[in-house]
Amino acid sequence: MKQIVVCSLVMSLVILLVQACPLHARGMYVRDWITITLRTAPSEGARDIGLANTNDFLEILQEQGEWYRVKTPGGIEGWVQARFLTNQTPKALIIEQLNDKVQSLTEANRALEEENKQLQKDNRERNFKLSSIAKEMEKSKQDYETLKEASSDYLDLKQNYEKLLADAQDRDEQLAVLSRENNRLKTSERLGFMLIGGGFIIAGMIIGFFLQAVRSKPKKTGYKF
Repeated sequence: MKQIVVCSLVMSLVILLVQACPLHARGMYVRDWITITLRTAPSEGARDIGLANTNDFLEILQEQGEWYRVKTPGGIEGWVQARFLTNQTPKALIIEQLNDKVQSLTEANRALEEENKQLQKDNRERNFKLSSIAKEMEKSKQDYETLKEASSDYLDLKQNYEKLLADAQDRDEQLAVLSRENNRLKTSERLGFMLIGGGFIIAGMIIGFFLQAVRSKPKKTGYKF
């Protein structure tokens, strides 16, 4: 930034030095640090009609010996002595122009500094946003890996569940078969007990009928001698 300011000052000085070269005959400056009187005629005894100050650029209208008839920037026309005029740009004007240029460059430098501050602020904000985006991307990546592992675990759990479910169905079927076999055996045992019990009952009834028949049969009489 300082290099830019220095280069600008050097360029301004070069331009002003070029301007300090002899100008065309129709214009001259009032010499440094003086105020001159414009008169109605080319004579020191002529009436005063106005003043011209250092840095004023006077338009030359006529030359007569050591006198010039000039026109001020304010439009006043009069005669002045040639010794008070110069083709060189007055030092005061050069300094004033340089001061204006320095002030302009200072303001431009200040504007550039403000712009640089804003750019640095924008850069920090962009870096912060990029950092936030990077963190979000890293978190998304971790979440993806976690989800991937969870999905793998879910598939393993699903397979284990389906296997357990199939095993449970097989056990249920086996249990159903065993239950039916058990019921069949129980039914067979009950029938066997019923048959055995019925057999005892029938045998008892037969024995009872037999005993009753024996008791009720008359006794045979024997021969008597």
